[in-house]
Amino acid sequence: MSVDFELVPALIAGLTGTVAMTAMMMIGKSMGMTSMDIALITGGMMTDDEAKARKVGMMIHIVMMGTIVFGIAYTLLFQAFDSTSAATGLLIGAIHGIVVGAMAMPMMGVIHPRMQAAGQGFHLDSPGFMGVQYGKGTPAGLLMGHAIYGLVVALVYGALI
Repeated sequence: MSVDFELVPALIAGLTGTVAMTAMMMIGKSMGMTSMDIALITGGMMTDDEAKARKVGMMIHIVMMGTIVFGIAYTLLFQAFDSTSAATGLLIGAIHGIVVGAMAMPMMGVIHPRMQAAGQGFHLDSPGFMGVQYGKGTPAGLLMGHAIYGLVVALVYGALI
């Protein structure tokens, strides 16, 4: 089977993967495994109003990043690897999680306006390497969340094309 890129299935797969990943993140937070709040972190880049940041951040997380940006990026990778297998999705997701945790999260303390000491509005702690500052369950949750995202996107996209 040849994997061709199709936009609508890519967006549906990205949205489905985002819902699965976000549900896992919320469960982990409710169980005290992490204090990471992706909506507040993301929205806090746009506004110093905490309530607005949560709303805007969740919309950006679900619609822009999870559905559009990474839904399309993952499905283009599936096309490049000519595979929508569970293993391919898990692998791409795990690599994505490692890159986020090892590179993006450590940089946040320097570039995020709510993590800088002089910033206005609410303050967020810097996540550190693999998000370890948000709790000892965060690194494993970060990897598992991205792996689940990749798995779901691969399976949904494969079923739709």
